[in-house]
Amino acid sequence: MSEVMIMDVWNVKEKGFPIKGSMEEKLKFLLNYAILAPSSHNTQPWKFSIKGNSIEVYADLTRQLSEVDPENRELYTSIGCAIANLLIAAEHFGFGYKLEYHEKEDKVVIIEFSKLEERNLSDLFSEIKLRHTNRREYESRAVEKEKLQELKACIDKDFRLDLITDCKIRSEIAKIIALADEIQLSNKTFRKELASWLRHNWSKAGDGMPGYAFGVPSIMSLFGSFFIRTFDISKSQAKKDEELANKAPIIGRLSSTEDNKFSWVKVGVTFEKVMLMATKLNLSIAFFNQPIEVPELRKELRTLLGIAEFPQLMFRIGYMKPTKHTPRRRLEEVIV
Repeated sequence: MSEVMIMDVWNVKEKGFPIKGSMEEKLKFLLNYAILAPSSHNTQPWKFSIKGNSIEVYADLTRQLSEVDPENRELYTSIGCAIANLLIAAEHFGFGYKLEYHEKEDKVVIIEFSKLEERNLSDLFSEIKLRHTNRREYESRAVEKEKLQELKACIDKDFRLDLITDCKIRSEIAKIIALADEIQLSNKTFRKELASWLRHNWSKAGDGMPGYAFGVPSIMSLFGSFFIRTFDISKSQAKKDEELANKAPIIGRLSSTEDNKFSWVKVGVTFEKVMLMATKLNLSIAFFNQPIEVPELRKELRTLLGIAEFPQLMFRIGYMKPTKHTPRRRLEEVIV
């Protein structure tokens, strides 16, 4: 697959919607927006099946991360992000929907669509193609309080969004992030799994994390996977991430009242809306999930902020000029 093909998915055009097409053709078109969602390690662990006026969403368990995500929390959160894009696109093109969640491990939800008389033009639809994870160092300037309120307005009663601006608390969180790096990256098995999802900048793969996503030059990106597998970089990465966390104007954390498969999916649905709103506000977001991936540090985060909810996602927010999108698999690869 050429680089043009793997990046072309980002160029889906609204005018391409098959107005006179069949229901299957219309629902298939909506999935062009679902697959642009973020996912842990860019694994894209989702599959879709179109049946009549419904789309069944499945977890692709062959893409699970046994070391970093043994409970599949991030896998289901990633799928939730894809569902959010799908629903926002559906509203934009005039569809109503009804969701039926499933307990089966690989089956996530059935979404039944119906045509509405009037289109509900979502103010987040146009951000789907613009959203990306920006891992560069953010500008130090503060984020306006009005923008923080708009981000919090994306959250419903089952979730809690903390946007931490206090320097002292951010410093404590930065130390926990650094400790998580040391724990994870000193583990050879963890590094091996991480390395398997790293890609060089000329890769034709439609998934994984290219070197340019981390600011790694093309030549150096050829050795990234080998370097991570072979060497213990825990100390240097811990120092780097602690600095990034301290310099970011905001450390965010999304928590939920429940801690199970359904809540993880809904966390993803909610957080994708937060990311799309951040995109609309010209803000960048990058993940700092390491402390949540280490059970004892996840507990420490709850204690630090004195909350009863379960931390699900941690990230930094700030201003930085846009960077390049990461690859996505073609739609044909995820429809079953």
